[in-house]
Amino acid sequence: MSKLILMRHGQASFGSDRYDALSELGTLQARATGQWMMAQGTQVDRLVHGPRQRQRDSAVLLQEESGILPHLIQHDGLDEFAEGEEILKAAESYLGRPMDGAENRSRLDVLRDYDATCKAWCLGKVELAGRLSIDDFRIQVRQWFESLSDQPDAAGQQIVAVTSAGVIAAVVCEVLELPNEKWHSLLRVIGNASLTEILFTKERRSLSAFNGMGHLPKDLISSM
Repeated sequence: MSKLILMRHGQASFGSDRYDALSELGTLQARATGQWMMAQGTQVDRLVHGPRQRQRDSAVLLQEESGILPHLIQHDGLDEFAEGEEILKAAESYLGRPMDGAENRSRLDVLRDYDATCKAWCLGKVELAGRLSIDDFRIQVRQWFESLSDQPDAAGQQIVAVTSAGVIAAVVCEVLELPNEKWHSLLRVIGNASLTEILFTKERRSLSAFNGMGHLPKDLISSM
């Protein structure tokens, strides 16, 4: 049986001009995760990451701190369903109010609107321009996940994939055979630099651990 460890990237720069960059906290989270893996003696056969900078940078920091030797592999199947800026733009149209602070809105209020828009997208009530639907996004993630067990040397391997919350929620939905409506309830609780573990063979798959954050010091735990 093989193990897939899904790591969410460290905290991104929500609310800044460019979401797709690790914040200072996000950098510390990725480093702390690597240090924890080093202390645990974690052995990794493959280290994969998505195409976004926050995913790639988290993987690099993880590798540096953990001493994991495999070359980094990028896979587009680990891309997130949308970027923060795209979701906020959709939220403006969907909810009819600005997301850029024009009304002196609090971060919490904006996050609530962001979350409501993600939920509406998974229910098919909102389209994200130039992005996949929830059904097509799940197909993309499913194809990547199924490709792991199709590789001839996959048996008994331990694979770490650094990606985003939407992908992790989609993989868990596939493993537990959950409908789209459940995707959002998983998405909203996945913490930065959290670890989710899937055990799998070509015929079987099981959720071993979800959204683990016990490897992080309390002052480094965050959800957004």
